[in-house]
Amino acid sequence: MRFYLNRIVLKPEEHTMRTSLQAIVAALGFLGLCPHQLAAQSPPPPIVQTEGLRRISPHVQIIPDNSVPLVPNIGFIVGARAMLVVDTGLGPRNGAAVAAIAETLGGRRALYLVTTHVHPEHDLGAQAFPATTKLIRSQDQIKDIAEFGLQLAKVFASRSAVNADLLKDADFRKADITFDQDYDLDLGGVTAHLTALGANHTAGDTAIWIAADRVLFSGDVAMKNQPAFASPHSSLKHWFASLDRLEALKPAIIVPSHGPTGDAGFIAGYRAYLTEVRDRTAAEKKAGKTADQAVDTVTAAMADRFPDRTRLGQAIRVAYAEAP
Repeated sequence: MRFYLNRIVLKPEEHTMRTSLQAIVAALGFLGLCPHQLAAQSPPPPIVQTEGLRRISPHVQIIPDNSVPLVPNIGFIVGARAMLVVDTGLGPRNGAAVAAIAETLGGRRALYLVTTHVHPEHDLGAQAFPATTKLIRSQDQIKDIAEFGLQLAKVFASRSAVNADLLKDADFRKADITFDQDYDLDLGGVTAHLTALGANHTAGDTAIWIAADRVLFSGDVAMKNQPAFASPHSSLKHWFASLDRLEALKPAIIVPSHGPTGDAGFIAGYRAYLTEVRDRTAAEKKAGKTADQAVDTVTAAMADRFPDRTRLGQAIRVAYAEAP
């Protein structure tokens, strides 16, 4: 089993667990670009590169994000009678391009769509899919949209003319199918199992498991990049429980929201990272240190291995709040 977090490639966007828009913008760190990306004149535009479509298992194809900021990994699960698309890209233009690939792959099959969470690059292309598409949402996602709406989309749009153009008139598409905890979608010869994981990265994280191929779409709940606590409802304890659920599936291939595909090492890496944060932070709190002091001390101990200090600080504060 491989471990990944000691080889960090920072995720495109940064979020915060605090609710104010000002705090969200600060935590975004200019959209979370790595130092070398900030030094460049301009990052690549957040366009889904559909020509990169490739097969990763008998029933699953993906369009990789190529680690481009604000581009997600897009999934296509194709059965005999229907297909499921996972995530949409940033805004209607990207959504239309993904929908066109779905039409090519699916032909006359019924088309379903699910998003791993409701951040703009994952969800705000849904409106460009055909009207006959059935959008599936967990109740947690619906609540997340009701609470935060288009706040993050407005932040993204303010950062560049390209983003603003991609997000012009973008809005959340209403769900056709809703579920509480689990939902099985029979595509014909292959079933996609959808699980509402609750508040980890966001309040509405959704995992998609293709048991026939042992492929897991993990969203931001397990990947190569450091975890980001982007919701005020996020819980370290709950994230551990979610990792337990994903690990029990014994996935052979994990397709995360961003970055390269991997295996169960993503889950093990997140567990090791969060365990170290929890234990170091609990020791600081027990010693009478304030939350700010704990952030300074634990960050100093871990930042050489986990260089995204914003995300590390988020995790430490969540761990401090939960520590006895």
